[in-house]
Amino acid sequence: MKKINAILWLPKLLVITFLFIACGNAGTEQGKVADPQNSTDAQQAVETKITDIAYINFDSIIQNYDYYHDLRREFEQKAKKKDEEFTSKVNTLKADLKTFNANYEKMLLTRSEYEEQGRRLEQREKDLNEEYSKIMSQLGEEEAVMNRKAVDAMQTYVKKYNVDKKYSLILNAATIIVGAPSMDITSEILSGLNREYVANKAK
Repeated sequence: MKKINAILWLPKLLVITFLFIACGNAGTEQGKVADPQNSTDAQQAVETKITDIAYINFDSIIQNYDYYHDLRREFEQKAKKKDEEFTSKVNTLKADLKTFNANYEKMLLTRSEYEEQGRRLEQREKDLNEEYSKIMSQLGEEEAVMNRKAVDAMQTYVKKYNVDKKYSLILNAATIIVGAPSMDITSEILSGLNREYVANKAK
């Protein structure tokens, strides 16, 4: 009878890249085209492009987002409880198997008792393996939902934030090779997210 591994696997959070596109008063006025020969128009066009785009560091936000940490803590507590319950069942099976083998070696079992108890132990091992697979599947699904909840909360907040800011693009820094620090709104978004979460918890 093979040994059953009762250690649960907690997948790492997958880094999710997302792009927010919000309608704002970006670019030049409708119907107006900058004359490349006019240095003032060209400069204004460049400045408009720069100030109309921002980016956030998704990894930094997820690492410091209070809502995500509460979700993660709840998930890990549930996973730990399931691990303890499953480990207890495995240890019980191991103890029963040890007793079964000892009784067999001492010839304390009839052939029919040996065959019957052996079948029961094998079925218990099979049931535990199936239970382990179900636990893994359930935890994987729950973690995926947890991640989507955190991302959805961030997307919702950024969209509300952009109603006033009116950026044409808010990008994830993971897709940017070089970005001006002045375009980084990570700390502003994170502070707003955590303030909103604290306020909602107080309700």
